[in-house]
Amino acid sequence: MSTCAALVLLLAISTPAFAWGPEGHHIVADIAKSHLTETTRRHIRELLGNDDFAAISTWADEVRAERPETFGWHFVDIPPNATSFSQVRDCYRPDEKHPQTKQDHHNCVVDRIEMFQQVLWSNNESQAKRVEALKFLVHFVADINQPLHAIAEARGGNDIHVTEFGSPQCGSGSCNLHSAWDTGLIEHAGRSEPQYVAYLEKLISHRHLPRGADGTPETWANQSFHLAQKVWLKDGGAVDEAYFQKNIENLNERLALAGLRLANMLNQALGK
Repeated sequence: MSTCAALVLLLAISTPAFAWGPEGHHIVADIAKSHLTETTRRHIRELLGNDDFAAISTWADEVRAERPETFGWHFVDIPPNATSFSQVRDCYRPDEKHPQTKQDHHNCVVDRIEMFQQVLWSNNESQAKRVEALKFLVHFVADINQPLHAIAEARGGNDIHVTEFGSPQCGSGSCNLHSAWDTGLIEHAGRSEPQYVAYLEKLISHRHLPRGADGTPETWANQSFHLAQKVWLKDGGAVDEAYFQKNIENLNERLALAGLRLANMLNQALGK
Protein backbone atom coordinates (compact mmCIF):
# COMPACT_ATOMS: atom_id res chain seq x y z
CA MET A 1 0.00 0.00 0.00
CA SER A 2 1.33 3.47 -0.88
CA THR A 3 2.04 6.04 1.83
CA CYS A 4 -0.77 8.25 0.52
CA ALA A 5 -3.28 5.40 0.54
CA ALA A 6 -2.23 4.41 4.04
CA LEU A 7 -2.73 7.96 5.25
CA VAL A 8 -6.21 8.11 3.74
CA LEU A 9 -7.11 4.81 5.40
CA LEU A 10 -5.74 5.97 8.75
CA LEU A 11 -7.77 9.18 8.57
CA ALA A 12 -10.91 7.26 7.67
CA ILE A 13 -10.47 5.03 10.70
CA SER A 14 -9.23 7.46 13.31
CA THR A 15 -10.84 10.83 12.49
CA PRO A 16 -14.02 11.53 14.49
CA ALA A 17 -17.22 12.54 12.77
CA PHE A 18 -17.16 16.21 11.83
CA ALA A 19 -20.31 17.12 9.98
CA TRP A 20 -23.38 15.94 8.22
CA GLY A 21 -22.21 13.12 5.96
CA PRO A 22 -21.90 13.78 2.21
CA GLU A 23 -25.60 13.08 1.67
CA GLY A 24 -26.62 15.61 4.32
CA HIS A 25 -24.35 18.30 2.89
CA HIS A 26 -25.57 17.61 -0.65
CA ILE A 27 -29.18 17.86 0.51
CA VAL A 28 -28.55 21.23 2.19
CA ALA A 29 -26.79 22.55 -0.94
CA ASP A 30 -29.61 21.33 -3.18
CA ILE A 31 -32.23 23.03 -1.01
CA ALA A 32 -30.22 26.25 -1.03
CA LYS A 33 -29.73 26.15 -4.80
CA SER A 34 -33.48 26.04 -5.41
CA HIS A 35 -33.96 29.20 -3.32
CA LEU A 36 -31.26 31.36 -4.89
CA THR A 37 -32.14 34.39 -6.98
CA GLU A 38 -31.12 34.36 -10.63
CA THR A 39 -28.55 37.10 -9.96
CA THR A 40 -27.00 35.04 -7.17
CA ARG A 41 -26.89 31.97 -9.43
CA ARG A 42 -25.08 33.98 -12.09
CA HIS A 43 -22.47 35.25 -9.65
CA ILE A 44 -21.93 31.73 -8.29
CA ARG A 45 -21.36 30.46 -11.84
CA GLU A 46 -18.81 33.23 -12.34
CA LEU A 47 -16.98 32.09 -9.20
CA LEU A 48 -17.21 28.33 -9.58
CA GLY A 49 -17.20 27.87 -13.33
CA ASN A 50 -18.20 24.28 -14.04
CA ASP A 51 -17.95 23.11 -10.42
CA ASP A 52 -21.22 21.65 -9.18
CA PHE A 53 -22.77 23.52 -6.23
CA ALA A 54 -23.57 20.34 -4.28
CA ALA A 55 -20.14 18.85 -5.02
CA ILE A 56 -18.32 21.72 -3.29
CA SER A 57 -20.41 21.23 -0.14
CA THR A 58 -17.96 18.62 1.18
CA TRP A 59 -14.78 20.46 0.17
CA ALA A 60 -14.16 21.83 3.69
CA ASP A 61 -14.03 18.27 5.05
CA GLU A 62 -11.80 17.08 2.22
CA VAL A 63 -9.10 19.69 2.93
CA ARG A 64 -8.94 19.18 6.71
CA ALA A 65 -5.76 17.09 6.55
CA GLU A 66 -3.84 19.74 4.60
CA ARG A 67 -5.47 22.68 6.40
CA PRO A 68 -5.17 21.81 10.12
CA GLU A 69 -5.99 25.40 11.11
CA THR A 70 -9.57 24.77 9.95
CA PHE A 71 -10.17 21.92 12.42
CA GLY A 72 -12.16 23.99 14.93
CA TRP A 73 -14.05 26.02 12.33
CA HIS A 74 -16.63 23.27 11.79
CA PHE A 75 -18.27 23.50 15.23
CA VAL A 76 -18.68 25.54 18.39
CA ASP A 77 -18.14 24.02 21.83
CA ILE A 78 -20.84 25.53 24.03
CA PRO A 79 -20.47 24.05 27.56
CA PRO A 80 -23.43 21.84 28.54
CA ASN A 81 -24.08 23.91 31.68
CA ALA A 82 -24.19 27.20 29.74
CA THR A 83 -27.37 28.92 28.67
CA SER A 84 -26.13 30.21 25.31
CA PHE A 85 -23.16 30.94 23.07
CA SER A 86 -20.38 33.25 24.29
CA GLN A 87 -17.87 34.44 21.69
CA VAL A 88 -15.05 35.05 24.19
CA ARG A 89 -15.53 31.70 25.93
CA ASP A 90 -16.38 29.48 22.97
CA CYS A 91 -14.24 30.78 20.08
CA TYR A 92 -10.81 30.90 21.70
CA ARG A 93 -9.57 27.45 22.68
CA PRO A 94 -5.74 27.39 22.79
CA ASP A 95 -4.40 23.84 22.60
CA GLU A 96 -0.76 22.76 22.99
CA LYS A 97 -1.29 20.04 20.37
CA HIS A 98 -2.50 22.60 17.81
CA PRO A 99 -0.18 25.65 17.98
CA GLN A 100 -2.27 27.66 15.52
CA THR A 101 -5.11 27.80 18.08
CA LYS A 102 -3.02 30.01 20.37
CA GLN A 103 -3.47 32.92 17.96
CA ASP A 104 -6.94 32.16 16.61
CA HIS A 105 -9.60 34.05 18.57
CA HIS A 106 -12.23 33.11 15.97
CA ASN A 107 -11.80 29.35 16.18
CA CYS A 108 -15.47 28.41 15.90
CA VAL A 109 -18.10 28.01 13.21
CA VAL A 110 -20.09 31.07 14.35
CA ASP A 111 -17.26 33.52 13.75
CA ARG A 112 -16.03 31.81 10.60
CA ILE A 113 -19.42 32.02 8.89
CA GLU A 114 -19.56 35.75 9.57
CA MET A 115 -15.97 36.25 8.40
CA PHE A 116 -16.40 34.29 5.18
CA GLN A 117 -19.66 36.07 4.43
CA GLN A 118 -17.75 39.36 4.51
CA VAL A 119 -15.05 37.99 2.22
CA LEU A 120 -17.64 36.75 -0.28
CA TRP A 121 -19.49 40.06 -0.19
CA SER A 122 -16.38 42.19 -0.76
CA ASN A 123 -15.33 43.13 -4.27
CA ASN A 124 -11.91 44.06 -2.89
CA GLU A 125 -11.00 40.43 -2.21
CA SER A 126 -9.31 38.27 -4.83
CA GLN A 127 -11.27 35.76 -6.89
CA ALA A 128 -9.45 32.90 -5.18
CA LYS A 129 -10.33 34.11 -1.68
CA ARG A 130 -13.98 34.63 -2.62
CA VAL A 131 -14.21 31.14 -4.13
CA GLU A 132 -12.73 29.65 -0.96
CA ALA A 133 -15.12 31.71 1.18
CA LEU A 134 -18.07 30.39 -0.84
CA LYS A 135 -16.92 26.79 -0.39
CA PHE A 136 -16.50 27.23 3.35
CA LEU A 137 -19.91 28.93 3.70
CA VAL A 138 -21.76 26.19 1.82
CA HIS A 139 -20.28 23.70 4.28
CA PHE A 140 -20.32 25.65 7.54
CA VAL A 141 -23.92 26.87 7.34
CA ALA A 142 -24.89 23.20 7.14
CA ASP A 143 -22.57 22.32 10.03
CA ILE A 144 -23.92 24.95 12.42
CA ASN A 145 -27.44 23.58 11.98
CA GLN A 146 -26.37 20.08 13.04
CA PRO A 147 -27.25 20.02 16.78
CA LEU A 148 -24.19 18.04 17.87
CA HIS A 149 -21.93 20.71 16.33
CA ALA A 150 -22.90 23.18 19.04
CA ILE A 151 -22.27 21.35 22.30
CA ALA A 152 -18.93 20.69 23.99
CA GLU A 153 -19.94 17.67 26.05
CA ALA A 154 -18.22 14.42 25.03
CA ARG A 155 -16.74 16.15 21.97
CA GLY A 156 -20.15 16.85 20.52
CA GLY A 157 -21.31 13.31 21.19
CA ASN A 158 -18.35 11.65 19.48
CA ASP A 159 -17.49 9.99 22.82
CA ILE A 160 -21.08 8.85 23.47
CA HIS A 161 -21.05 5.25 22.31
CA VAL A 162 -24.45 3.98 21.20
CA THR A 163 -26.02 1.03 19.48
CA GLU A 164 -27.44 2.14 16.14
CA PHE A 165 -30.52 0.15 15.15
CA GLY A 166 -29.22 -2.86 17.05
CA SER A 167 -25.55 -2.70 16.09
CA PRO A 168 -22.67 -1.27 18.14
CA GLN A 169 -20.49 -1.17 15.01
CA CYS A 170 -20.78 1.53 12.34
CA GLY A 171 -18.41 0.99 9.45
CA SER A 172 -14.90 0.42 10.79
CA GLY A 173 -15.56 1.91 14.22
CA SER A 174 -17.97 2.03 17.11
CA CYS A 175 -21.27 3.83 16.66
CA ASN A 176 -21.55 7.17 18.44
CA LEU A 177 -24.23 9.77 18.92
CA HIS A 178 -22.56 12.36 16.69
CA SER A 179 -22.25 10.05 13.71
CA ALA A 180 -25.85 8.94 14.18
CA TRP A 181 -26.93 12.52 13.56
CA ASP A 182 -24.41 12.97 10.76
CA THR A 183 -25.43 9.92 8.76
CA GLY A 184 -27.25 7.14 10.63
CA LEU A 185 -30.67 8.79 10.99
CA ILE A 186 -30.59 10.14 7.43
CA GLU A 187 -29.71 6.72 6.02
CA HIS A 188 -32.42 5.03 8.11
CA ALA A 189 -35.02 7.30 6.51
CA GLY A 190 -34.48 5.25 3.36
CA ARG A 191 -34.77 8.08 0.85
CA SER A 192 -32.53 8.76 -2.10
CA GLU A 193 -30.95 12.21 -2.24
CA PRO A 194 -33.51 13.60 -4.76
CA GLN A 195 -36.37 12.07 -2.76
CA TYR A 196 -35.05 13.69 0.42
CA VAL A 197 -34.80 17.10 -1.23
CA ALA A 198 -38.35 16.79 -2.57
CA TYR A 199 -39.63 15.76 0.86
CA LEU A 200 -37.93 18.73 2.53
CA GLU A 201 -39.30 21.16 -0.04
CA LYS A 202 -42.80 19.99 0.93
CA LEU A 203 -41.86 20.40 4.59
CA ILE A 204 -40.66 23.94 3.91
CA SER A 205 -43.98 24.80 2.28
CA HIS A 206 -46.24 23.12 4.85
CA ARG A 207 -44.43 24.54 7.89
CA HIS A 208 -43.78 27.96 6.33
CA LEU A 209 -40.13 27.52 7.23
CA PRO A 210 -38.84 30.58 5.34
CA ARG A 211 -40.08 32.57 8.33
CA GLY A 212 -37.45 30.79 10.44
CA ALA A 213 -34.64 31.18 7.92
CA ASP A 214 -33.45 34.57 9.10
CA GLY A 215 -31.35 35.28 12.17
CA THR A 216 -27.60 35.19 12.73
CA PRO A 217 -25.05 32.38 13.06
CA GLU A 218 -25.17 32.99 16.82
CA THR A 219 -28.94 32.41 16.80
CA TRP A 220 -28.53 29.23 14.79
CA ALA A 221 -25.81 27.95 17.14
CA ASN A 222 -28.03 28.55 20.17
CA GLN A 223 -30.91 26.68 18.51
CA SER A 224 -28.63 23.75 17.74
CA PHE A 225 -27.23 23.77 21.28
CA HIS A 226 -30.67 23.63 22.91
CA LEU A 227 -31.80 20.88 20.53
CA ALA A 228 -28.63 18.89 21.29
CA GLN A 229 -29.56 18.96 24.97
CA LYS A 230 -33.01 17.54 24.14
CA VAL A 231 -31.80 14.72 21.89
CA TRP A 232 -28.83 13.74 24.08
CA LEU A 233 -28.26 10.13 25.09
CA LYS A 234 -26.08 8.73 27.85
CA ASP A 235 -23.10 6.56 26.96
CA GLY A 236 -24.37 3.13 25.99
CA GLY A 237 -27.75 4.46 24.85
CA ALA A 238 -29.72 3.25 21.87
CA VAL A 239 -30.44 5.00 18.60
CA ASP A 240 -33.36 2.72 17.78
CA GLU A 241 -36.68 2.99 15.99
CA ALA A 242 -38.26 4.84 18.91
CA TYR A 243 -35.42 7.39 18.95
CA PHE A 244 -35.69 7.74 15.17
CA GLN A 245 -39.44 8.39 15.25
CA LYS A 246 -39.04 10.90 18.07
CA ASN A 247 -36.24 12.90 16.45
CA ILE A 248 -36.27 12.50 12.66
CA GLU A 249 -38.52 15.51 12.10
CA ASN A 250 -36.19 17.63 14.22
CA LEU A 251 -33.33 16.52 11.98
CA ASN A 252 -35.36 17.15 8.81
CA GLU A 253 -36.22 20.65 9.94
CA ARG A 254 -32.56 21.41 10.64
CA LEU A 255 -31.59 20.24 7.14
CA ALA A 256 -34.33 22.36 5.58
CA LEU A 257 -33.48 25.44 7.63
CA ALA A 258 -29.80 25.03 6.81
CA GLY A 259 -30.62 25.12 3.11
CA LEU A 260 -32.87 28.16 3.46
CA ARG A 261 -30.38 30.01 5.65
CA LEU A 262 -27.56 29.30 3.23
CA ALA A 263 -29.68 30.62 0.35
CA ASN A 264 -30.52 33.77 2.29
CA MET A 265 -26.89 34.39 3.14
CA LEU A 266 -25.75 33.90 -0.44
CA ASN A 267 -28.55 36.07 -1.79
CA GLN A 268 -27.49 38.83 0.58
CA ALA A 269 -23.82 38.52 -0.42
CA LEU A 270 -24.20 37.96 -4.17
CA GLY A 271 -27.73 38.99 -5.07
CA LYS A 272 -26.98 42.56 -6.08
